[in-house]
Amino acid sequence: MDQTGREMRGRQICEKGTEIERLDEGTYRVGSQSGTGFYSVLYSHDAWKCSCPDHLNRTVKCKHIWAVEFSVSLRKEVQATRTEALKIEPVIVTACRFCGSENIVRDGIRHNKAGNIQLHSCRNCSRYFSLNLGFEKMKASPQAITGAMQLYFTGESLRNVQKFLSLQGVNVSHVAVYKWIRKYVRLMEKYLEQVKPKVSDTWRADELFMKFSGNMKYLFAMMDDETRFWIAQEVGGSKTIYDARHFFQKSEQAIGKKPMTLITDGLRAYMDAYRKEWYTVKKPRTQHSLFRPFRDKSSISHQDRDHCPSR
Repeated sequence: MDQTGREMRGRQICEKGTEIERLDEGTYRVGSQSGTGFYSVLYSHDAWKCSCPDHLNRTVKCKHIWAVEFSVSLRKEVQATRTEALKIEPVIVTACRFCGSENIVRDGIRHNKAGNIQLHSCRNCSRYFSLNLGFEKMKASPQAITGAMQLYFTGESLRNVQKFLSLQGVNVSHVAVYKWIRKYVRLMEKYLEQVKPKVSDTWRADELFMKFSGNMKYLFAMMDDETRFWIAQEVGGSKTIYDARHFFQKSEQAIGKKPMTLITDGLRAYMDAYRKEWYTVKKPRTQHSLFRPFRDKSSISHQDRDHCPSR
């Protein structure tokens, strides 16, 4: 097989959308086209290496390397089109936070452990106030609070977060950390209810068997394939009698559109819901792609597989 043939085979593998598993930035698994196992493709010393016999014996760029390169290229294109320049505008105080009057002046600086904060006074109501971007009346700095929340949501316990803050010179109890999390999670929930997330046109639906209030049930989840954003979820008692149409409707309502590509396993509920909710005779229509799990049980979750949508 010449390089042109390998390149064409690699593009075909990529376009299937179910053969490439991304483990990390430089490690991929590509399913064997004979259906027996997979090959490892690694990026080492500025070049891709594959474990297939074609690459090992002939030292050529095999179809599996071509497939990974197409996949990486497509991933970069999607990220480039979705990356927008973010500009954080400076906060300008134009009105009193108590009476709304614009007759305000700067009147001193408050010095505390979190740093210096500009004070303002209102000529109408004669009250002093400061603007601290949602951290008003908080003794700790915004950096300490956001850092504590980031540690907590990455899996650290409240006491471990408290110990980390003490090493940074912030002496608070684990109860204070809990109050921060409870306060700002509620604020974020109110904000997120009004936000329409920007997701790609490729979604994945999958289910997880887990315990709810002592009872084992199935959690059905819809996730964006590119950003891993959790679009919608629903709990069902059984896979065999589950009706996924309402689940698909919730996903569409949350984003305001249908996906161009839907990736699922072979569950009958997904197929029925796709035909009844998202399949149309006219183009463009939502494409339904079925993936087959790798036979290697030690592989990571199929939700982390790299996917190339059909062209």
